[in-house]
Amino acid sequence: QGYVQMVGQGKYEEALKIIMKDLPLPGVLGRICPHGCEDACRRCEVDDPVAIRDLKRLAADQFDPRDIKIECLPPREEKVAIIGSGPAGLSAAYHLARKGVLSTIFEALPEPGGMLRVGIPDHRLPREILDKEIDVITNLGVEIKTDTPLGPDLSVDDLLNNDYKAVYLALGAHKGIELGIPGEKARGVRQGVDFLREVNLKGKAEVGKKVAIIGGGNVAIDVSRSAVRLGAEEVMILYRRTRAEMPAWEEEIQ
Repeated sequence: QGYVQMVGQGKYEEALKIIMKDLPLPGVLGRICPHGCEDACRRCEVDDPVAIRDLKRLAADQFDPRDIKIECLPPREEKVAIIGSGPAGLSAAYHLARKGVLSTIFEALPEPGGMLRVGIPDHRLPREILDKEIDVITNLGVEIKTDTPLGPDLSVDDLLNNDYKAVYLALGAHKGIELGIPGEKARGVRQGVDFLREVNLKGKAEVGKKVAIIGGGNVAIDVSRSAVRLGAEEVMILYRRTRAEMPAWEEEIQ
């Protein structure tokens, strides 16, 4: 309740200090969190839930998180290697740094952020917001090495033999689910996560005039809205269950 009270009083810096004791990415979370806690909020029994997600966004938009003084314990000798610069890897690096343990993040993609960068379109999560909050973490002394995947040239053993005391695997889930039906390997059929990665890294992808999207979750919504932005004339979402059972957020479906 602390940061809720602070935002209510317009004390955005104090609100961020409270939020960032636990969460290093307030502006990111304030935009893309599923906010299931609001459905369970007791305030619903009176009128509307406390706007947990939007209050974080408001605080982060009103005061630059990079200007928050983050208290860290004295540096320790031990170093940690983190594989992946998505929300799990970034959070681990942040909390380790606050405990005095510096880390190096190894990222396979050319830019940091993991699925925050390549799995979510910038109309939902602007790149400058993500970059700003990654700066919060690198400003603590965390190093991020991009284009450095775990693989033949870099193994866990290599890292452990190279002065890293521990390795944290935060690889993410970058593969879509296959349907197991004939024709899904045909030209023009793509995984949603692959399509979004291309759009986010290159700024464009081939869509054609008519697009059909199979699935009813937030990825389906993101793909459909991106396709419209890329010039598709007709976009249709095909979902196997009822409209009420679509797992995408209602606001996204609207």
